[in-house]
Amino acid sequence: MAVDVGGTLTKIAYADPTGSLTGLARLSTQMAEGGAGLVSWLAVTIRRWADQRRDARCLGYSVVAPGIVNTASGIVRAAPNVDWVDVPLRDQLSELTGLRGVVAHDVRSAGLAEWRLGSGLGADNLLFLSLGTGIAGAMVVDGRMLEAGGYAGEIGHTRVAAAGDARCACGQVGCLETLASAAGVARTYARLASSAEPIEAHRVADRARSGDPNAQRAFDLAAAALTQALTNYVTLLGPELIVIGGGLSGAADLLLPQVLDAMTAAMSFQRLPRMVTATLGADAGVIGAGLVGWELIKPHVGGPKWI
Repeated sequence: MAVDVGGTLTKIAYADPTGSLTGLARLSTQMAEGGAGLVSWLAVTIRRWADQRRDARCLGYSVVAPGIVNTASGIVRAAPNVDWVDVPLRDQLSELTGLRGVVAHDVRSAGLAEWRLGSGLGADNLLFLSLGTGIAGAMVVDGRMLEAGGYAGEIGHTRVAAAGDARCACGQVGCLETLASAAGVARTYARLASSAEPIEAHRVADRARSGDPNAQRAFDLAAAALTQALTNYVTLLGPELIVIGGGLSGAADLLLPQVLDAMTAAMSFQRLPRMVTATLGADAGVIGAGLVGWELIKPHVGGPKWI
């Protein structure tokens, strides 16, 4: 089974080696007893789905989660959204289910899916940038995705001058995601408009397109922050392509032209990357979970058609 765990919603499906999914379901994440209860619920769900797959033997599971995830050890170092700290998730799930498994990072897995099957196909140097509630990246350099023990890709927590001294949920100040995430855009708009009522980022985008100056300013600030972070990234790692995913990618028309123009003006010797939006949508994480599972599980067993 390919499983994409989120704080609110968990997606699960059977995955074949090509990235195709069958039986995709969206379940409410069960955390009645906190992080430990979530592990138990995942194990029961995975075992039940494995038992239901009667047309072909199920190889095992591949679970992707947010936070700092070490794929090699199967340990989730930190995932505040689901209350996991130093949880040996792979070992726990394997013991509870009796199945072989893999645990990986959700954004790196989504980036893998976009790289292998989506907008990043054919690129050896790319950044998949997920602009959602937070911001994280999947970094491919010379045909290899970087992991660094689970710590690579946290571009949302790089400091940018545009963010000033805004306090981030991570405890730092001036992080990119305080301005350029979906939540950041919504917060900025609420501050500029002196609104006590929360508004979702896609509605801020609608207002920006309709000429609301506060909404336009919120996206201007997000674009300025992205320009600063991506100019630094391009200088260090030289991507040929940047793929924008996550919920805020739906507002690409308000961000990407500004970012590209500003990056072009700021650069001298750097290679200016192409910037495109992701094509696999909200299911990229669970598709990527299947790809990761086949890559890491299949070499150890043979024959069956599904994880």
